[in-house]
Amino acid sequence: MAIVAGKGGVGSSTVAAAMALGAARDGLDVLFVSVDGRPGMGTLLGGRELDDRERELGKVDGSGRLRGRTIPAHQAFTDYLEIKGIGAVVRRAAAAASLPMIAAATPGLEHLMILARVKEFERDGHADLIVVDAPPAGRATAFLQSALAVSDLVTTGPVREQADEVIEMLHDPARSRVMAVTLPEETPVTEAIELTAEVDRLSIGHLPLVVNGCWPELPGLAKSPGMASRSHQLKLSADAKRVLESASGFGRARQMQQEEQIDRLTAAVEQPIIRLPRLTTARLGPSDLPVLADALTGDEGGAS
Repeated sequence: MAIVAGKGGVGSSTVAAAMALGAARDGLDVLFVSVDGRPGMGTLLGGRELDDRERELGKVDGSGRLRGRTIPAHQAFTDYLEIKGIGAVVRRAAAAASLPMIAAATPGLEHLMILARVKEFERDGHADLIVVDAPPAGRATAFLQSALAVSDLVTTGPVREQADEVIEMLHDPARSRVMAVTLPEETPVTEAIELTAEVDRLSIGHLPLVVNGCWPELPGLAKSPGMASRSHQLKLSADAKRVLESASGFGRARQMQQEEQIDRLTAAVEQPIIRLPRLTTARLGPSDLPVLADALTGDEGGAS
């Protein structure tokens, strides 16, 4: 299982979708789980909008398979009651009436129920790879800590058993790892470093850290527009030179900022770093996702 997380706005959901697509293209049977049920993920993956019913998503080039779903907390609680043999009518009533009250009294229970459901999928071999699109960074920490939080509060019984089984899954790097996602900017990088440290503290394994939205390397920015035009025997007006100098100055500044933040990240974390390209599109669609999947799997781009 791969748990993909990052600060809100860094594109962690898109990276999770790209990972799922790349793994399916490599021949794996993949289940994509959106914890928050973020709108648009099903259509990004070429299928219908995700809900709590598992669905086949878009066609995959190759022998793999790609499915997706959400796991709402109330649904996970209902599934838990079903596993415990409670009748359907009582189960629905208990889930609707009891979960908010029990969750308020037991911090971490809602997230534990979701992770416990994922654990059942993982343990039953429901897919070759489960990609979990986790909540944003601050809530991702609470998500990952939920089993420990519940185990501190509940000493015996089936809920404690679920917490112990989830902890066992999370602590086994052969069963689950975390992929942190960031942008090459100061605040997201700081949060990615903090998330990585928290994952270490929880003794959970790491996947490579992803820096999303990277600007391409453009060596030509080192030349002034005047120098570049002369080397190509072109004549520029003063206005054209000013506009081009402003644009190239902006590009140089972005590249410098990007490299400074990636250097800071490299110094702070031990895992490899994968750069994903910045796609110049107003809205990502199914045709854009393979570009990120290629970079993520090493067909394009690479690790540093």
